[in-house]
Amino acid sequence: MKINTAKFDVATAVIKILAIWLLLWLASSAAQAQTLTTAETIGKGKMSYFAASNALVAKDFTTLHYGYGQVVYGINDRVDLYAGPGVITAFGRSQVNVTAGANVNLWKRGIAISSFNLLTTGLTKRSESANWLWLNSTVVSKNVKISRIAFTAYSGYSFLVPFGPEKEFKLFTPPTTQKNIPIGAMIPIGKHAVFAEYNYGKQTQAISIGFSYAP
Repeated sequence: MKINTAKFDVATAVIKILAIWLLLWLASSAAQAQTLTTAETIGKGKMSYFAASNALVAKDFTTLHYGYGQVVYGINDRVDLYAGPGVITAFGRSQVNVTAGANVNLWKRGIAISSFNLLTTGLTKRSESANWLWLNSTVVSKNVKISRIAFTAYSGYSFLVPFGPEKEFKLFTPPTTQKNIPIGAMIPIGKHAVFAEYNYGKQTQAISIGFSYAP
């Protein structure tokens, strides 16, 4: 009996990403979804699997943890689709959510520019969060090579906007729009890539790490 190699590769990739996500979630002390992408898209028909852990420090509040996994699919050479589940934790309480969105490349000559948008909604404990969170990032990235080390540096400007009726207590989402400047790098390692990012904002600051695998 022949083994379907493509299906086996996909299953292996999913297991890898879930294992990495679990380790990151257990090791981190806190977080919230950040940019963690470059302005380059992966290409038509290509797919990658992504796992991330974010530590978000909210001023005069607490530190939250957000771990998530995503599947990324290139519908054409300019647009990648994103979707996947996540878990956000604060004060020992956790909410499961789901995210979907797209990274749309606008320019790629020397530097790349994209508009990255994600929409997140809670699946549990919805009374303790806004109905929706919209992340909008304008991302600028450039491929860099220093000696034998090749990586992609990126930055930009991000808005994290809550939508929905007012709640007395919003544990898992911010009460107002958060504005951040992401500064990050992506290092490719064969079919894998490592992302590291710092987000600066007046109300929130975050440190994020992510791993991707493209079979």
